[in-house]
Amino acid sequence: MNVELGKLADGGLVIMCDSPFPHEIRRIEYYRDQRLMMLVYNNPTHEGDLMHYELADVASQSVESSPSVLVVDHSPDRKMYGYDVPLVQVGI
Repeated sequence: MNVELGKLADGGLVIMCDSPFPHEIRRIEYYRDQRLMMLVYNNPTHEGDLMHYELADVASQSVESSPSVLVVDHSPDRKMYGYDVPLVQVGI
């Protein structure tokens, strides 16, 4: 699964994936001190996945100024769809 973070023309954020997420995303948590994001799912048995790469300065500034993220599933075998999720910022 390849996940990419992008910035929209209106300044909003988008996360795209080339395969289906394991579950619908409920929210995205951003840990400011580590510059890491966690996808939190709407499933009690699989709470979430931590993205294991630290965001660069430019990307972290965009994330810190955004209240939400557009999640887009762009799987080749499925019709593209997207939905907004809140972006919860943790830390200073």
